[in-house]
Amino acid sequence: MNDRTHNEATEALLPRRTILKFIAGAPLVATFGLLASPFMRYLKPTMKPGDFFQSADLPKVGQSDRFSRSDFPEIWTCIPFMLPTSYAVFGPEGHETREIPGFILRTAKDEIVAYSRICPNCHHRQYLNFLMNTADLDCIPQSKSPVLYCPCGCDLSTFDLSDNGRLLGRPASRPSPQSLRRIDVAFDGEYYRLTGITQTGID
Repeated sequence: MNDRTHNEATEALLPRRTILKFIAGAPLVATFGLLASPFMRYLKPTMKPGDFFQSADLPKVGQSDRFSRSDFPEIWTCIPFMLPTSYAVFGPEGHETREIPGFILRTAKDEIVAYSRICPNCHHRQYLNFLMNTADLDCIPQSKSPVLYCPCGCDLSTFDLSDNGRLLGRPASRPSPQSLRRIDVAFDGEYYRLTGITQTGID
């Protein structure tokens, strides 16, 4: 075989080698592609699959109760509520409405604030209770101000309402979040309305 014939044979093999390399590498490329979507959805949890550049679909608050100043006649007046919230989901309807329980209250600084009642430390999504005087329960950390506490056993998680819901007590079994999740409150000059969920912490 002369050099010319050898070169022609080699050139004919090059496209075949390229095709075979592509076929051999396709499963690897497909695997990385399949892993990319869940990773991006982890960064933006409710994002539609494959649409990496859209903004995350954050929960949307529905029509909620409104509160007037007269609803809070005294410091530490505490009112329970249920906040309808719409979450994007992957299904026929595209969204799911859940009701988030919470408390809205008047603090010693004369502010109206709201917190989620879902205990961030309880596996059973236990609702927190409002307690004006911690001396009424000797198995929770004591505080000079009212608290929200989890009734799930006597290793209770207790949150100080005079310190932005900061954690006072924690279960010994695992680390805990340092504070409760806040719910945004807006005043329109006449009524207080629940407008959204703070996107830090746990709901």
